[in-house]
Amino acid sequence: MPSPPEHTLFYTLTIQALLFTLAVVSIVLIYAWLVYRLGNSSLRHVPGPWRSIFATKPYEDHRIKRKYTSSFYQAKTIYKLPEIEEHVNSRSLAVLDQVRHGGDDVFSLTSRYALDNITFLVFGPNHGTHSVDQTCTERGILEGLKHQQFIGPLRYRCPWLYNHASDLLQRLSSRLRYLSADEEFPAWCQKKFFAALKGAPLNESHSLVRHLWELKEDGAHDGSIDVPYMAAETLDNIDAAEATIAVTATYLICKLTEAPEWQRKIRQELSALPKQDDGCLLFADIDTRVPSLEACLREVYRMHPSSSGKNERVVPLGGRTLAGVFVPEHTVVTSSVLALHYDGEVYSDPDRFLPRRWIDSSEEERKALDAQLIPFGYGGRTCLGKALATMELKLLIAGLYLEYESMATSVTSAESMKQCSTHDAVPRGLKCVVMFRRVKNNATPE
Repeated sequence: MPSPPEHTLFYTLTIQALLFTLAVVSIVLIYAWLVYRLGNSSLRHVPGPWRSIFATKPYEDHRIKRKYTSSFYQAKTIYKLPEIEEHVNSRSLAVLDQVRHGGDDVFSLTSRYALDNITFLVFGPNHGTHSVDQTCTERGILEGLKHQQFIGPLRYRCPWLYNHASDLLQRLSSRLRYLSADEEFPAWCQKKFFAALKGAPLNESHSLVRHLWELKEDGAHDGSIDVPYMAAETLDNIDAAEATIAVTATYLICKLTEAPEWQRKIRQELSALPKQDDGCLLFADIDTRVPSLEACLREVYRMHPSSSGKNERVVPLGGRTLAGVFVPEHTVVTSSVLALHYDGEVYSDPDRFLPRRWIDSSEEERKALDAQLIPFGYGGRTCLGKALATMELKLLIAGLYLEYESMATSVTSAESMKQCSTHDAVPRGLKCVVMFRRVKNNATPE
């Protein structure tokens, strides 16, 4: 039997090689698909006691878990404990020490400030961080989390691909270490959590770890509070509190830098307040007797909400009619905070920073302004940390602008400060560098 022509043999071998390659590729793709499905399907997200409040979508499950920590974060709890205000003041003074040397990236400073405050409250004074004034691992983790914001969609939608690509890229360059920040942060948080849990007696300090442990030991929650759930809550509480305070404080300082007249108004009102023996102002006075600061803060809440979250809600049983359209039960609905905050029918000149709107409006107009301002969410999912956030922001800004004025630098521009639609709504340039100059007698610059 004659052998086949050379070109026929080549053609046959090529077809076989192609089929073999396709088979291998198919196997790899099927394997990848299975890994992805098992890692990201509903099997992984079954509602259970280990899921934190933030990660719980069903209304009833969320309502139950909210009860666990709501009392811990209530204003009457946060504001009545002097050690909390004392600690926030100490961290504010640490920030002032950092700005005495001139230009500063306030995005990094406020991020560290927020971390130091929330870890004090979550883990207790013996396990809190001091990242504002101490070089530490936490600084690198915070920086990595900020850089990772821009690749969030890929990380969430294609975790298998992201994990493999991330490992490869980090081997190629140490500058890409931030790609693993979402692994470093939970590992760091877990280590701190167990240190707080197993360290000094929990009853020696007011902390979220102690609060959750006491609920667990009480045994009145049918075992729904266990150690994994406690760890999940501490992680999400720290993540949310750090990110939101950093963004809000950064944009507030940025806007005040662009509007020196409002710096002067705030300083004038602060100067009229009595000081304590340590030179600090009482939060109660700042919160109620400095209307210019309140107006500026509200305007920043409106223009630069600190989260790009979708405010998802699940339609309850029976469905609901929304804007004349019937929406079936179990449907996930969402809304845009920016659309509400930039509604021209409610907020005139919505693209302009106009704190005066919160001062000069009539009572009826003010009700309309307040009704659509939801930086902390709305209803049953209102942010539990609102009271703490208010204290942190007002004490920090009061401490800064009572003694300093801020001026723009060439490093920061409108383009670099453009707010991104990432999860934490960070500024595009991931920094906000301003120049602080001390004022003499709270009136004129030195």
